[in-house]
Amino acid sequence: MSAGLPVHWLSLGGTLQAHGHDPLDTDRYWRTGRSLPPEEVLEPVRPLVGPVSIEAVEARPSHDLAPEALLGLVARLRALDPTAVAGAVVSLGSNGLEEVAFLIWLLGARVPVAVTAAMRPPTAIGSDALPNLVDALAVARSPGVREHGVVVVSDGAVLHPAEAMKSHSSRVDSFRASATPVGEIRTGVPRWSRRARTGPLRDAPLPAGLAPVEIVTSYVGADGAAVRSAVERGVSGIVSAGTGAGFPTGGERLALEDAAARGVVVCQAQRTPYGSTAPAGEPLLCARELTPQKARLLLAVALAPGGRPPLGDLQGLLDDASG
Repeated sequence: MSAGLPVHWLSLGGTLQAHGHDPLDTDRYWRTGRSLPPEEVLEPVRPLVGPVSIEAVEARPSHDLAPEALLGLVARLRALDPTAVAGAVVSLGSNGLEEVAFLIWLLGARVPVAVTAAMRPPTAIGSDALPNLVDALAVARSPGVREHGVVVVSDGAVLHPAEAMKSHSSRVDSFRASATPVGEIRTGVPRWSRRARTGPLRDAPLPAGLAPVEIVTSYVGADGAAVRSAVERGVSGIVSAGTGAGFPTGGERLALEDAAARGVVVCQAQRTPYGSTAPAGEPLLCARELTPQKARLLLAVALAPGGRPPLGDLQGLLDDASG
């Protein structure tokens, strides 16, 4: 990988490109409806980051990205030529970052990918937009990132996509505080501290679409009606976000077992943000340390039209993704 190759930046908008009302606007900026072009965001730091090629993708809220847009983004990353670019940076809104980064990691790309976002717009005092962008570009160019494949970069930390999550609605350390870093960026140089773990479906063909998989969140008194409703809608899979270490109510458990008996793939996860899901026992799969959102994405890919792996293989994918 030549040091002279550009890093390819795919910019999807989000807070990293938002234009606030004034320099003190750190929480109302989305109301302006204004977004800075990526070239303008990059301009103040261009001399610091080496060659960068920019591809502006349709800017929209990251939490509103459709399945076809997500798969299109992965397809674009897979199409990048490793002899033409050193790596790629994907920037987008922080609300959808953890799921988008996980999907990219799960399916993989031909070049290293650093996914980043900002919690404060570049027009605000104390913004993390430029620091995160500069760090992401440095990581994507770093030789050490090759074995990791896809990472999340935020607040000076390099995080694993299977572990990182948005843990606070507005703090700049929202992602850093959510997981143990696999590396850190100091004075523009990435330093790695944990072993690499690549996506278990990185060599699989890109699916034409995502299978319908529903998340059902448990609560005290839940009677299983949400599970039965999902089955009636014809979903391929259900992820149960259970209480504590992944415990649904009795009524939900009966509904989940009935769903599994009717051919729906059912995975037990936990609504608790940290720790591991307790084994649910057959016929339910176990998400282990994956959040319900990430377990849902894995099943949505694995159950895509054209293939339905055995439950043992699906559990193996969940285990591999959990590490």
